[in-house]
Amino acid sequence: MSDKQTGFTLIEMMITVAALAILASIAISSYQNQVHKTRRADGKAVLADISQQLERCYTKFGSYNHASCTAAGKNSESNYYNATITSTGTSTYTVTATAQNGQEKDTECGNLTLDQSGLQGISGSGTVDDCW
Repeated sequence: MSDKQTGFTLIEMMITVAALAILASIAISSYQNQVHKTRRADGKAVLADISQQLERCYTKFGSYNHASCTAAGKNSESNYYNATITSTGTSTYTVTATAQNGQEKDTECGNLTLDQSGLQGISGSGTVDDCW
């Protein structure tokens, strides 16, 4: 009869568990980055919507801050951003989409901005090209 036992040693099991943990951490991080990237579309959409409203207002009244042209405090459709308008006169504005509801963890892009000339901006550590 053979005295040799078959199976896994504790060391082999620990190596397998460590390898799986490393792979899982990479996958989870990649997944979270993709979720943030997908949610940015929500912020871009609310910025485009408000910008279009303001442009229609300017065409109709000759001013971005006319009394009938209020769209500030508007949440994005999926509620990941809250948009506010900063107007520096009758001919300029900046719309800021402030991240909320978990999207504030997107430190690469942070808050998104759009002004009357179409200039796009971010408050995060990434680049505008990557975020827009």
